Amino acid sequence: MPRKCTSNLPSLFILVSLFVSSFGYSQYHPDSWIADTGGGPSSSTNMSLASSIGSTSVGFSSVSPWNLENGFLHTPGLVDFDFEQGRGEWGFVPDKIPGFPFTAPQHWDTGGLLTLSPADKNTYGYFESGFHIPLLPDSLYAFSFAISSNMDNQRVIPRMRVRTALSDFQEGHIYDITSLENGEASPTTIPRIYPLFYHPSKIAATGGDRSLSAFFEIVQIGDPEDSIDAQIYLHYLRVDTLSPNELKAQEVMKDYTFDSDVENWSSKSWEGIPTPYTAPGYRYDGVGGRLALTVTDPTTNYGFWESSWSLSEIPADAGSLYRVSFSLSTDNAEPLTLPKIRLRVYSKNFQASSALVLEARGTGDLLPVTTQSRDYEVYFIPSPAAKTVKCAIDLISLNDPGNIVTKNGSSIFLERCLVERMEIPKH
Repeated sequence: MPRKCTSNLPSLFILVSLFVSSFGYSQYHPDSWIADTGGGPSSSTNMSLASSIGSTSVGFSSVSPWNLENGFLHTPGLVDFDFEQGRGEWGFVPDKIPGFPFTAPQHWDTGGLLTLSPADKNTYGYFESGFHIPLLPDSLYAFSFAISSNMDNQRVIPRMRVRTALSDFQEGHIYDITSLENGEASPTTIPRIYPLFYHPSKIAATGGDRSLSAFFEIVQIGDPEDSIDAQIYLHYLRVDTLSPNELKAQEVMKDYTFDSDVENWSSKSWEGIPTPYTAPGYRYDGVGGRLALTVTDPTTNYGFWESSWSLSEIPADAGSLYRVSFSLSTDNAEPLTLPKIRLRVYSKNFQASSALVLEARGTGDLLPVTTQSRDYEVYFIPSPAAKTVKCAIDLISLNDPGNIVTKNGSSIFLERCLVERMEIPKH
């Protein structure tokens, strides 16, 4: 039997993440929300800062040549955005979105910053760059978001997310920061880099004319201690590409193969809690050596397999980069009828988490297939206060009852979950 989730603040954050992800990726298409405001990526000034949320001050990488501008050191990247002339082609969501279920945040694009601030306790919205970032083959993308806030009390800073998505929305990668406990991962008045690493699926760059967009989000829902007077600022965004071969000091932390049992993973659902969700089917396939999630109701299913909550199997180190490779397959040969899949890596205190979202969009060519397993990578840097790292795979099928697309009975199989730790690359 699946274990039921308890109703507490971390659980609420998972549920909120489910809804705002579904909103951002499914019900409305961010590519149709881009404001035609002129401007765009800047090629005149470029910034490089240390990629670690664990440091109390901004550090610098050893790339040259340098030039100093507004207190930051700069060197060219693949694509660079500054906001000295306003937001350029960055759009704001929800500009003119009918039926938007949240209050739009207060937002400004003056003073060389993009600013987001809660309007109330039900606030969600974001700035997005538009699809100006080219998709290159076999490249690891490093997004460096330079962010600060107007307060040094990290516990009251609202939840924020930085993310990227392919232009057909088959894949999107999220780095999510909350101020739970003492909020050690949340921004202060001193700017720091929030790094988002994303390695597109191997066929993404060759399987169509795709590009990438970047997103800067605020989520003020569910945490009563978050301040509606807080503001978060995006100073600059730099996008670099690296070869995956450049990652150094790689070590295997845990290799879940599921060859003989579930290896302490447990299935979880929200049944018994006041939510509209029902549990999918859970199964250990001993013949295939894999965990299965199966759609049982295409309109209300949400549930997940999660690595051991009680055992400290993977120690957290805020000075390291974690790469988690999820090997997936399916029994459904029609990719555009698959459910949404979310692959999560997070610290047990929920201050920081990363997720890769897979959606049945475009041609579906990046999604799991029946003939072989496909690997999907999630990159993660833990919170400074984190002790352990956890992994999960979610099945999400919340179709409109009047327009059911997901095929009932579809199964997603997790065949392997490989957790590696390595140095945070300098870029």
